[in-house]
Amino acid sequence: MNTPPGKMGSEIRPLPASVVANLIQVADTLSDAIVFLDREWRITYANARAHTVSRLSAFDLNSKTHWELFPSTVGTAVEQTYRFVMEERQEREIVFFYEPFQVWIDMRAIPIDDGIALHYRDITALKVAEANRDLAAQRLQQVLAATTDAIASLDRNWNFTYVNRRAAELLAPSGNVVGQNIWEIYPDALYEGSPFVQNYHEAMELREPRRFEAYYPEPLNLWFKVEAHPSEEGLILFFRDITEHRLFEEQLRQQQTETERQRMELEAVYRTAPIGLALFDPVTLRITRANDAQAEFIGLPREQILGKAIAEIAPAIPRVLELLTLAASGHPVRNQLVGGELPGAPGHERYWTVNYLPVYALDGSVEAISSAAIEVTQQIKSEAALRQSEKLAAVGRLASSISHEINNPLEAVTNLVYLARMHEGLPAELASYLASAQSELSRVSQIVTQTLRFHRQSVGSSWVSAGPLIDSVLDLYHGRFANSGIKVETFYEAAAPFRCFENDIRQVLNNLVANAVDAMRGGGRLTIRARNAFDSATGASGIRISIGDNGHGMSRETQRRMYEPFFTTRDLNGTGLGLWISSEIVQRHQGRLAARSTQDPIRHGTVFTLFLPREP
Repeated sequence: MNTPPGKMGSEIRPLPASVVANLIQVADTLSDAIVFLDREWRITYANARAHTVSRLSAFDLNSKTHWELFPSTVGTAVEQTYRFVMEERQEREIVFFYEPFQVWIDMRAIPIDDGIALHYRDITALKVAEANRDLAAQRLQQVLAATTDAIASLDRNWNFTYVNRRAAELLAPSGNVVGQNIWEIYPDALYEGSPFVQNYHEAMELREPRRFEAYYPEPLNLWFKVEAHPSEEGLILFFRDITEHRLFEEQLRQQQTETERQRMELEAVYRTAPIGLALFDPVTLRITRANDAQAEFIGLPREQILGKAIAEIAPAIPRVLELLTLAASGHPVRNQLVGGELPGAPGHERYWTVNYLPVYALDGSVEAISSAAIEVTQQIKSEAALRQSEKLAAVGRLASSISHEINNPLEAVTNLVYLARMHEGLPAELASYLASAQSELSRVSQIVTQTLRFHRQSVGSSWVSAGPLIDSVLDLYHGRFANSGIKVETFYEAAAPFRCFENDIRQVLNNLVANAVDAMRGGGRLTIRARNAFDSATGASGIRISIGDNGHGMSRETQRRMYEPFFTTRDLNGTGLGLWISSEIVQRHQGRLAARSTQDPIRHGTVFTLFLPREP
């Protein structure tokens, strides 16, 4: 039996009831809804899921039309889609929101022989998730747009895929950078050792975040603080313009450097100031701060006086404690003279002008006492020496006047003695007495003459010989030599004349002889030599005079300070000006004054050597 062409298998045989039952059972297990509509728009079949999604009951099947069951779909895109499929017999898909049920439906309409089939599912949860995602993305976009930090993303080919508003502002000189390669639009970052290159490559290749700060030159001219975080697509960059911060840090660093420099300068001024500066605790009167001059005044290292009470350091200057206590009570102390001895220099009276001022705290209490002290010991001694000098000058003028007045009667007496000696028939014994009287009168006349020479100052230099000059000085000490048991030995070894201010050099020799006599109060030997010599330092020819004694000698401290003005070992009997004046006189003559001394128990004494050029 032949079957006409085109007709084979064209007839659809109805499915057995058992198969239909099985298909309906399977359809009820599906998670998607299935609905059949006939050409009259009545629902002829709905699986279990369709009953749930569309709120259908068994009475809704083969009864009311779809438009009666779901009137909200009339006149909508849903109705248009259904009718297009029904009439055009073509499939269509539609996603719509069914407001009465508040559900989103994703539907596929399929034409079938008896009408159309609807295959759909409830996608409300998905839509809500998408809406939440979109809302989150929108909010994130808002946050990224509003944040003050710049954010950008790069793909693995180093192309920009995103920049937020702040990033666009910072990168504005290069225009829109999205889609462009970072190394092409910012080539100046490709220098050797660039932190941009190093950190970006490490973050991209090692997939580890990197943080750094770096400066980018033209066209940006900005300092950046950058965080590079790896992402699935490439890198996410968080960066911030810290140029103002770096400039502020630099200014602050410069200010700190300048402040430190000024502090060090002030500290140096404070430490090296010639005025003694200190701070005292107002309760314990302990030294909390002191400069070098203050420590030098006390005679101890600065570290040893810090923390010490003033009563421990200056117990022999009680007025200091009294004045500090007064300042601690809030009363300033200004220009007060204090004096006494310090433990570091016993036996030496020293004087200071002090100022003690209270330092107030914010609550008005005294939190410290500032001290400023100037040592005026030399000034006090100078004033005393000046008074002594005035006395000596007055005595000198008086002695000169007396010597001048003595000269006339002395000359008369000398003449009378001479005439008496010339008298014929004078007894031998009386002649001897008159000879002795004439000799003593001659010595008195010489002493008067030398006294006048000491008082009268030379107005010009003159040529003198060492022997007569030294003898004129020794004549003044004839009595002291005899009374002290001092033996004088002189050696004048062909000493040629030299040019000098005679009275000045006489004063030098007088000071040296006086010092030697004071060193031999129990007797001794004074040796004076004069000879031609040469100065080894300059080669100049001149005369060297040495004055030696076997007295008690000088200590090292005395030798170190003997040329200081007002330094004396004679207490009240000396001014401390003799050797200082002598040294000044010798220097004016371009000479040299040296000394050596020893206090050895067996061989002790002092030798002063004076060299004077023949013509200064």
